[in-house]
Amino acid sequence: MTLSATTLGATRVRPKRVVIIDDTFDLRELLRIALTRGGMEIVGEAGDGLAGIEAVRTERPDVVLLDLSMPVMDGLEALPSIRRLVPSAKIIVLSGFGATQMSERALATGADGYLQKGMSLKRILEHVQEIAEGGRETPSVPATPAHPAQVSEPPARHVAQPDPVLDAAPTAPAAAAMPEVSAWDALALAPYGVLEVADEPLFRIIHANPTAQRLLENRARHGTPLGTVAPLLSNLVAYNRLDGEASFVAEVNGVGVHATLRRASNSLLVFLDSSAEDHGVLRRAIATTAHEIRGPVAVLCGIAESIAADGATMSEAQRQRLMSSVTRQARVLDSITADLLTAAELQRGSLRLAPEQVRPADVVRAVVDDRYLVHVETVVRDDRTVLADPLRLEQMLGNVLGNALKYGRAPFVVAVRPHRDQPHLVAIEVSDCGDGVPEEFRDRLFREYTPAGGSVATGTGLGLYVVRSLAEAQGGDATYTPGPDGGACFTIALPAYDVD
Repeated sequence: MTLSATTLGATRVRPKRVVIIDDTFDLRELLRIALTRGGMEIVGEAGDGLAGIEAVRTERPDVVLLDLSMPVMDGLEALPSIRRLVPSAKIIVLSGFGATQMSERALATGADGYLQKGMSLKRILEHVQEIAEGGRETPSVPATPAHPAQVSEPPARHVAQPDPVLDAAPTAPAAAAMPEVSAWDALALAPYGVLEVADEPLFRIIHANPTAQRLLENRARHGTPLGTVAPLLSNLVAYNRLDGEASFVAEVNGVGVHATLRRASNSLLVFLDSSAEDHGVLRRAIATTAHEIRGPVAVLCGIAESIAADGATMSEAQRQRLMSSVTRQARVLDSITADLLTAAELQRGSLRLAPEQVRPADVVRAVVDDRYLVHVETVVRDDRTVLADPLRLEQMLGNVLGNALKYGRAPFVVAVRPHRDQPHLVAIEVSDCGDGVPEEFRDRLFREYTPAGGSVATGTGLGLYVVRSLAEAQGGDATYTPGPDGGACFTIALPAYDVD
């Protein structure tokens, strides 16, 4: 029996037709390669929202990848028009590492899902295929409530606003209805610390806004005596409490702050202003970050110049080596910017997580095999899964392992095992055989903007601060212990996933 060409054509599955809208040409090219490899057909591209609307109008695609931040017209402005043009298409917005809030606004406006640009091309392809074949993507899962991470509830799809492109009488898009800001929400956005403590001898903590949490190194838990997290501040509050109103200078975990004390009905309010100290820290942080960025940029520029000058005569092996260098240096830059954005989110109290069931052993192998030229031994003695944000876990492990490679010496070992003291935790230990951390520096090891002094190697001073903050926000911790035979041992501990 012979099938006709018409019959064969009818049974062939038509590939998903995709329009990519992003102002970065290189990213569009990478997305085109990845999605084409995955069996999709790229039918249009555009570099801004207005051109993207025209591409969608012309091609009527099945899937639209839409960047949020673009010139001429951004993704949020273009989204209602695109939704009206292709009501049945899957619209997936692309966001930077720290743009989750804008992504969730896009979901509320009609998008079907969002992707972070920091994902690997393989994961981007998997997510696009999943959303294209299924329904809308569920937004972020709430983080551990006791920690300052915030996650919004899944938004409902809204009716599109009047379309400035399609309607005969163009009008500006209606502003989204915004809920009233409560007093606590306002305090959460304050650029100074607000600490409420009980008016009793132990000054138990009632509430601390995100800035106060940062100053107190995220240890200001409800009911904790102030003296256990900031002894000097507690003594000064005790000395001034009878005055009802007082101002004084204090040191909180090595940071100089101007404190103002006010008495409420049954509690005391302590306002902590560290702006003067913060400005000095910021200047130092900018200088060290600029130094860290210049190295990878210099390598990338050198590679570009080499290829431009001698690319025609290079062997395939040489080109492959250069491309591997580009990948590694780009990841260095990505790591730096990810830490900067995470630190900013922590300061604003806007850290958001997307936890899922993850096997730490798999993440360890992927990071070790994919990023480093030196030999790193991996040991797996605990194959349990944890509930964690996989991108954040990669960020944490990359920071700790990068720290070991920068400051320590071989051999380097990454071990996954049950926590020594708390069996319900899965521990990821990164150890080396270097000189370890000087004892006088250990109490500042996980503080913000504190690169190790007295070392030839430099850093932004954010890596370990980000690691501990992300671990605590996911119900775990990050710690340091000297190695039994010298060297350093850093441990990331996360709760094992409870299958019951």
